[in-house]
Amino acid sequence: MVASFPIRRAGAICALALSFALYALSFEPFDMAEFAYVFAIPAILCARFLKISNNADIDPSELRLWRMCTLLFSIAAWMSMLVWIRHVWPPAGYAALIFLPLAVSFFIFPWYWLLPKMLPNLDEAFGLRLFKLCAIAALWVCLEWLRSRLFTGFPWLLLAHSQWARPAVIQTASIGGVWLVSFSLIFFNLAAADYLYRLYKYQELRIRSKYAKRPKISRFCPEFYVALLLALASMWIYARNMPRSENEIKAFKAGLVQTDFAGILKWDAQLAAQNLETVKRLTAAAAKNGDAEVVLLPEAATPPRWPIIGYDPMRVWMEKLARDNGVPILTGNMAYLHDEKLAQNGAFAISPESGMQKYYYAKRKLVPFGEYVPKWASLFISKAVPVGNMKRGESSEPLKLKIAGREYRIGAMICYEDIFPSLGREAALNGADFLFVCTNDSWYGREGGAWQHAAHSAFQAVSTRLPLLRSSNNGLSAVFDQYGRMRPCTTIFGEDGKAWSASSRELPPKQLEIRDAEGRILDAENLRPRRASPMLNEEGSIYFRGAAYSDMVYYKNLPKGDSFYVRHGDWFAGLCFIAAALFFARSGLGKLRQKKA
Repeated sequence: MVASFPIRRAGAICALALSFALYALSFEPFDMAEFAYVFAIPAILCARFLKISNNADIDPSELRLWRMCTLLFSIAAWMSMLVWIRHVWPPAGYAALIFLPLAVSFFIFPWYWLLPKMLPNLDEAFGLRLFKLCAIAALWVCLEWLRSRLFTGFPWLLLAHSQWARPAVIQTASIGGVWLVSFSLIFFNLAAADYLYRLYKYQELRIRSKYAKRPKISRFCPEFYVALLLALASMWIYARNMPRSENEIKAFKAGLVQTDFAGILKWDAQLAAQNLETVKRLTAAAAKNGDAEVVLLPEAATPPRWPIIGYDPMRVWMEKLARDNGVPILTGNMAYLHDEKLAQNGAFAISPESGMQKYYYAKRKLVPFGEYVPKWASLFISKAVPVGNMKRGESSEPLKLKIAGREYRIGAMICYEDIFPSLGREAALNGADFLFVCTNDSWYGREGGAWQHAAHSAFQAVSTRLPLLRSSNNGLSAVFDQYGRMRPCTTIFGEDGKAWSASSRELPPKQLEIRDAEGRILDAENLRPRRASPMLNEEGSIYFRGAAYSDMVYYKNLPKGDSFYVRHGDWFAGLCFIAAALFFARSGLGKLRQKKA
């Protein structure tokens, strides 16, 4: 019995709402990554049951309802995911909370718009059905790739990033980048939905025939098993190259510093002086209490009003900081070019012996409407964040710094640059030994923004097979290994049992560090290997002022910076464009033949 028209409409709206709710819940801060495997199933079944997959059965009013709901629910989902952006320089942040979900939705909405017309019929040959499902999944990847490139590019939270905390699931990123992981997820949704729909139709046909004969449609759905194999491929790669302690090669111990200063407050002279004192004390704690062999400072670690290039006292102060603690420093900072009257957001390497290295990395992906205004918008909109004119960097050459007796080449990324897959690949091609991300996530408030941002660092590490050291102003600071896993991080605590926040001139007592025979840090309470984690305080929060340390390791069984993705780039995204183009070309030819007939 077919449901009445109003009931079908209500059911369709509920199904679409459920799909986009599951989609949002797949990402941080909700930590329900498994929903990414099923989020689209209600929407796909909705397309089937509304009978809009066959041109002859399209009801224009239902088609309009489908398209309107997918657009509105997509915007709502992204508003819930980006709600933290309201903290960025209000009221501009509230404007971004409206504009960004709308902009991102225009790269999601076309997939849902075309989905009903692209779904294969159950009675088509297996090869054709598989091709159509691959083309639909490829279209999703194409839209994600376009979102990462068009206009200013905004590849924030691609579908694959929902899996960042599941290292066994994301290993195929070393082959096809983030695009292959996204493809696997959306293809699984499509195949699972077709399997469920096939079971429904099989049973429906049996009931209609009163079990007199076997339905023409089989319950067997080979597409679903193809999807299972694709999902298991990454786990096979992980199991085949399991991260074992005997394969670990400890490179050095990295000290992490979180100053926890709101970016906008650094323009205040008194707070700026306090900021310098905080940096000084936390650096000393990481170097002396944590025995760090390099200290990582976040983006704009010191006040932007005193750039390390363009204001010599700041350079001298930073060099003295490295010299007094006998430790090299990697830091985000500002450079002011007096001749051009422009500033650059940079990453700098400072040696305790030779001082600041001449070459520095200048940020290449500037924040639109914050660090620059895009040309297409310069005529009618001003800056959202008044940080002055920024000059874009042009070189991807790695920094060089001697750490623990060895000179390393360091691929630097600043602020949100780690969300762009191509930048990590360029660093690997240029011979980087590891990646360094310095960011100022204090703009994001204390909600899900920092966790969402960190997901991209995990993928940079996997896709390039390079360790990644991440230093943030107030979270999330961590060391990622070549599998994209966070290494165990030890926060420096004071005598009161709380994260030491540089509140006194005297350093806290040195902590007892217990390691097993294989060099792994043990938990002092149960003498078990410490669990992987970012820098956390006593409450388990990433948002605090403090210092910590973590080991950076390499694995003998993994090539350093020489993955298939590094060598061949976005080849899989290109393959997706070809698959989508073939599908539309075939559909166009089919319609042309029908007209001639």
